[in-house]
Amino acid sequence: MHMNSLHLTLRILICLWLVGPFPGADAAQVTDLYAAQVPIGEGGARGSFDTALHTVLIKVTGRRDVTEDQTVMSQFIAAEPYVQQYRANPDGTVWVLFDQVALRRTLDSIGQPVWGQERPVTLTWLVMDHGTGSRDILAAEADVESETGMFADPLPVGDLERQTAVREILQTTAAERGLPLILPLVDSEELDIVSVPDVWGGFTESLVLASQRYGVNAILVGRARVLSVETAQVRWTLMLGEERFDWDGDIASGPDRLADFFAARLATSSSALGRMQLRVDGVNSLEDYGRLSQYLSTLDVIEEYSVERVTDQTIIFSLLVRGDADRLMRSIALRRILQPIEDSRLDLPGGDPQGIVIPRVPSVDSFDGETAELHYSLIVGP
Repeated sequence: MHMNSLHLTLRILICLWLVGPFPGADAAQVTDLYAAQVPIGEGGARGSFDTALHTVLIKVTGRRDVTEDQTVMSQFIAAEPYVQQYRANPDGTVWVLFDQVALRRTLDSIGQPVWGQERPVTLTWLVMDHGTGSRDILAAEADVESETGMFADPLPVGDLERQTAVREILQTTAAERGLPLILPLVDSEELDIVSVPDVWGGFTESLVLASQRYGVNAILVGRARVLSVETAQVRWTLMLGEERFDWDGDIASGPDRLADFFAARLATSSSALGRMQLRVDGVNSLEDYGRLSQYLSTLDVIEEYSVERVTDQTIIFSLLVRGDADRLMRSIALRRILQPIEDSRLDLPGGDPQGIVIPRVPSVDSFDGETAELHYSLIVGP
């Protein structure tokens, strides 16, 4: 890997993962990527297989427009051959589970990206302005507190209904994209740290501090003017380290654009298979090796691996990776299993006003001008 590419990778990593503010932050395993629950159509449960497959393809590829891609959909003319299980539910829906191996094989055959089960967890702070002079933070549950930290008087029925509808849109859209998204508790502990004006104004320090208890990978902030849910306008901000990404949209555009963002950086394709080496220090026992081996087996970015060399407390693996070192480093950064060996630190303009610790940089060397070696150490297990 050339030095310019390395520095680009480092900047991407620093922007993507809030390693400093959230010690212990871990991604979530999304276990239902290959399943969908959809309404039963006129053709009965089997007639809904196509709709369910479309839902799954969006989650698995990370592409909202995948069902409009004729190259992809020509490979899925019939959904039924991919169905592994299904059941009709009393509420008029059908749950369908698709064959993961068969689906991935087909997507790989046409070079389509696949976004693995391990995905970043995002905490969403959303302030709703109801146009009546009142604003409130959308909580995980219906009970909320006032801006002063004391329990508020009951909200007007209309405000409560809008809160419920907005919460449902966020949760449903996130589920449709396979995106782990959580809302804050908005309890007295948080309201001692962060207030409605903090969220509305996007004040970073208090938001980061109040978010630490959740152990998330990213923070999404929304300022919504909600006269009605259908016409709500939201100013969204994604907080990633010292970087900010802003966009305007409706309620659903928050999780939708967030999923687009992460999928573009984490989804991998078999058409970009490459060999590289992973050196891991601190492997002191068979238990350590077992934990490390199990972890590597869960990384979707790694197609296969083998032990190339063992020295004192160090193992060098040969990896076949779906993508380049960037993809592998981003995937490793999602879990606190491997700690990068410090090679250098990237000095950011303006210093570090938030006290955010810059992630340590993996050492990247080149062998024969082609094979990169990433250098990490195994974090002591629980």
